[in-house]
Amino acid sequence: MTACASIPPRASAGVARVDVATSYTPYKSLTVAPGARGAAVRVVQRALGGLAVDGVFGAITRDKVILLQRSLALPQTGIVTPELWDVLEARDFPFVADRSTVLRAGDTGPQVMAVQRLLGVPPTGVFDLATREAVKAAQARAGLASTGVVASRTWSLFDRLSA
Repeated sequence: MTACASIPPRASAGVARVDVATSYTPYKSLTVAPGARGAAVRVVQRALGGLAVDGVFGAITRDKVILLQRSLALPQTGIVTPELWDVLEARDFPFVADRSTVLRAGDTGPQVMAVQRLLGVPPTGVFDLATREAVKAAQARAGLASTGVVASRTWSLFDRLSA
């Protein structure tokens, strides 16, 4: 009798993986409150800006959270909830929800208009030749393949450009 070794499954060739993770992803289900310490607190502190990134959720961090909650008309608890994580992520990664979308010449809609605004193309909402050339130029400057097609890596680039 011979033993059979288990062979791990391989990813199929030609199947693209879309990375939708951000620096917020590991923490989005957490509730972080005054007294907390660690990596999640550092991510919150970086996102809030204007305070020491020391990983300690003290009074200054709480006050900054309350100011953000007030500006968003949310309950002013000073606690970072999953809802607030989503707000912080959307602010820092405005195109994360689009990473599984592919845009190319001929496409229309609000996503095209957002790309046009970001790249300084007149925002018509139609992925035209000017939009394609602006996408290709941005891709080339970033060291990406200059395809003129907006897919996962280009959406990630647009997140960085919008910061």
